[in-house]
Amino acid sequence: MQQVQASIGANTYVISGTAENKKLQDLLPGIINQLGPDNLENLKKIAEQFSGPGQVAGGSGDAKDDDDVPELVEDFEQASKQ
Repeated sequence: MQQVQASIGANTYVISGTAENKKLQDLLPGIINQLGPDNLENLKKIAEQFSGPGQVAGGSGDAKDDDDVPELVEDFEQASKQ
């Protein structure tokens, strides 16, 4: 059973209880009903990004996008000194 406690003066909210894992497909009908037209368009754009296999969430999936990420190395201490 979930429980919500609030201290409005301190702007503090606590939600406690047992967690439930649900699939996004189960939650989407309730979420979509609460979205306005602008947010619905954003949701469609996000869905298009994830619809194709191998696509990266940030764009076209080019290898150029990975330039910011350093290569993994065995010895992190020595790599951090470089």
